Amino acid sequence: MPQLRLLSASILLALGLSACGGGGDSPTATPETTTPPVSASAQEGVLVDDLIVGATIFCDANDNGALDDGESSATTDAGGKYVFDKLCFAPIVSTAGTGYDKSTLKAPKGQYKALAGSAVVSPFTTMRAVSGLTDDEFKAVLTKLGLEGVDVANFDPTNPKNTAYATTAAALAKILNDISEIVSAAGGDPALAFKAAASAMVTHAKASSGTVFGDAAALSDLVGAAAGAGLTAGNKKSNGDPVWSDKALANAKSLATTGIATLAGIIKSRASLADALDDLSSGAAVNIVGDTDDLEDDAQVAESRGRATDTVALGKPQYVSVSGDVVTVAPMAGAAMDYTLSQFATGMSLTGQTLSTLSHVTLPLKASALALPRGGAVVSLALEIENQTTGGLMQGAIDKVVLKRNTDGTVSATIRSDSKVHLYLQTASGIQIGTGTTPLEGVGTPLLTNGASGLGIDLQKLADGMYKQFPDNTSLIKKVLTEQGTFAMKVIVNEMDFRHADGSRLGVGKVAVKVPGSDAVAKKVSGIAVSGLVTF
Repeated sequence: MPQLRLLSASILLALGLSACGGGGDSPTATPETTTPPVSASAQEGVLVDDLIVGATIFCDANDNGALDDGESSATTDAGGKYVFDKLCFAPIVSTAGTGYDKSTLKAPKGQYKALAGSAVVSPFTTMRAVSGLTDDEFKAVLTKLGLEGVDVANFDPTNPKNTAYATTAAALAKILNDISEIVSAAGGDPALAFKAAASAMVTHAKASSGTVFGDAAALSDLVGAAAGAGLTAGNKKSNGDPVWSDKALANAKSLATTGIATLAGIIKSRASLADALDDLSSGAAVNIVGDTDDLEDDAQVAESRGRATDTVALGKPQYVSVSGDVVTVAPMAGAAMDYTLSQFATGMSLTGQTLSTLSHVTLPLKASALALPRGGAVVSLALEIENQTTGGLMQGAIDKVVLKRNTDGTVSATIRSDSKVHLYLQTASGIQIGTGTTPLEGVGTPLLTNGASGLGIDLQKLADGMYKQFPDNTSLIKKVLTEQGTFAMKVIVNEMDFRHADGSRLGVGKVAVKVPGSDAVAKKVSGIAVSGLVTF
């Protein structure tokens, strides 16, 4: 078991190499729907905000919001679709924090719910489920929200035939999602926040005299009602203590209202859902609230409110990228070598090198002004390496890596002391070893270097540490570090909009770290994916 840590060298090297790697919505058309379910039961459907991939969804037979033994469950596929093993005659519910939204690239922090028989599960079915209204009453609410004629049980806003409703639906979903993200970032209960915000949005729209997108003031009032209810409900840590004091909570609500209303208005004004993609993935409003170090300080709050009303800044894409799409590999002897993402994707050769002869892998990360909160964003990284000749498989995942934007726009990283590492190895002959359900802890930040040239991984320090910690496995460690061949590598970064230097998006995917001798998964990480080939 101890020799499992030797996989970390391969993991960290691969992480370094691969990282280089509408407006005018006035709907007049009838919304396109999925095939309506038969009676109040359903066996399959789609989970959507944008399409949500890899999420857990279940038939909540006892309507308690939790997946219990005996309840049918499924995982959504690349199109957000799920299929239960039998008909579901109960509400359909997602598990908060699972999967990722294809627009935001983040796991939905709220729990989505739909009434029995729904073919779609979405923020709008959630609003219907928590509203307590009759069908006719809820249809009137939808009209005021700009979704006249929509049947939420069968409405997929990502369907190309629903373009007339697309940016309206996206703006409304953005309001709910950002409220839950703010609460989550602060350490509160995002699922409670999402549910309360959805209910408040319905209540406010029902009482309003006109459409909520009629003018900026009406939109601000809607966001204010949702943010007020959501942040209040979510103002609770896991130990029951409040996240914010009364004054801090009031200021958080005010800032959230201003920032989210600004972004929602921008999304609503876009010509299409595709044009709103950068706005949907933007964490600008969330980060502005989180960046306010003291929410009881009136001066700080005033400064943050100014940022929250800057439509130019909030309308810009916010993401992390690799400058020049270049990564630098430095051997122990000889000159450093630069490689591009394209070279990695098509096949990168490190002839004459092995893991044991490399010193550092460095990549110059940059972040847009509002891409990361000032305190840093916590992400998970995962890796999958497969030997193209032998079929051997290595997987690893590490959580609680903190990415922080420096004043010059560069990005530095640290590994939190409570970080955990999951590892799995399958040999060509089928032997399996791994951490299973008991991950390694205490990986340590010294493995990372932050310098003028970028974020680096010190491979020699890692190797020296392994030799020192596992003296009985010296020969095995050396064998792995000197292995040659061609390897297919896939790296995942979750909860982060990670892009090429030109701003174009990378692909998405997942790594599911296996449990030896079982079909179970020890750790799954979904998000941005970079894939390629490396030959040693």
